Amino acid sequence: MLTYPEAPVEGTNMRRHPQLLLLLFVIALACTRQVAAQETPAQPPTVAEAQAAYDQAAADYKSVFKKIETLRGEYQSADEARRKQINAELPGVVDQARAKMAAWTQAALELYKVAPNENEEVSDLLLGMAKHFVVGEAPEGAKGGNYFGGDQYEQAMPIIKALVEGGHPDKELLILGGFSAVCVNDFDTAEKYLNAAKDQQIFETVQPESQDEAQVLGMASAWLMNLDQMKASWEAEQKIREAEAAKSDLPRVKFTTSKGDIVVELFEDQAPAATASMINLAKDGFYTDVPFHRVLPHFMAQGGDPTGTGTGGPGYNIKSQFDRPDAREHFRGSLSMANTGQPDTGGSQFFLCFIPTTQLNGRHTVFGRVVEGIEVLGKIQRRDPTAQPPLPAPDKIIKAEVLRDRGHDYQFEKLPD
Repeated sequence: MLTYPEAPVEGTNMRRHPQLLLLLFVIALACTRQVAAQETPAQPPTVAEAQAAYDQAAADYKSVFKKIETLRGEYQSADEARRKQINAELPGVVDQARAKMAAWTQAALELYKVAPNENEEVSDLLLGMAKHFVVGEAPEGAKGGNYFGGDQYEQAMPIIKALVEGGHPDKELLILGGFSAVCVNDFDTAEKYLNAAKDQQIFETVQPESQDEAQVLGMASAWLMNLDQMKASWEAEQKIREAEAAKSDLPRVKFTTSKGDIVVELFEDQAPAATASMINLAKDGFYTDVPFHRVLPHFMAQGGDPTGTGTGGPGYNIKSQFDRPDAREHFRGSLSMANTGQPDTGGSQFFLCFIPTTQLNGRHTVFGRVVEGIEVLGKIQRRDPTAQPPLPAPDKIIKAEVLRDRGHDYQFEKLPD
């Protein structure tokens, strides 16, 4: 049977940022974790020190990028033996480029903080990376829903905050920052930025250059009208999570994926059937080599179907629990049960939310959340099974491992498929 969460309106293409001085082939692969993990030093650098660090980081990145260009050029005229060598060598060089790109972005951020808007290249780099982290883009000529970047809100926020506080003239940053702040549950910043955008009539005057960007701006506008409710929902969720953290006994499952590890904590108290099913399937090896077959920007990553078609399952259905009075809601990182659009039609398929998907509350059973590896979500290969082929190869769950449970038999009612 076909199981799915219904997607919001999708976009198609996003403009390139030529000011980044590099091909998006590598920007999209940039290792963003280092950017987010850097801490502001106790003593800010001088402008001269920050400029020197930026120049060195830029040179380091461009040097590695030149190696990639050289290898790609050499590949065109190489014999078969040399092509195999290049294919073996290139991934390591790209890994170097990821790290160098992250260091370059961090150096740009530090320079901008001490000298805002004084270096056009720095401002353009940060603006481009901010939009890349929030919106992303489809590569030129992309098919099958292929998409790079976007949905990396934890990485975007430090950059956007610095640009806004530094007085960057691009007013769209207020909307992108407000959108990202909602995603990371920073509602004070979300209210500040989105209300400022409203007061300055930015929603009415901004000219999105793609459907993807328009989609993000549209969702931000809708969220502004519902911020009070979203904030109240998050505050209620926080209290539940605090109580769960104090007990520290909820089941956890680790998904080792082709893009990194994701650890989810399962909501056994509010969704016992879905929790029991996932624990049993994980222990049985059901999720081994199972693809993320449907991954949509600014929405979610869906997996759990061994056939990769969106029609497969474990041979049974699970009773829905989204209508319980204590049912959990959809936030960034929520783990939710896919279904056909009808109750009691979930099975093994699930989805991980990239953003708060409030429209799915009361329609899909939320039965867990990401507690480790939230940054991996933005790296999972985007693909849309309904888009024009060929589809990009999907990322996969290499294996699923139950890290802990409550030590009892996880029995549950299995409904006919």
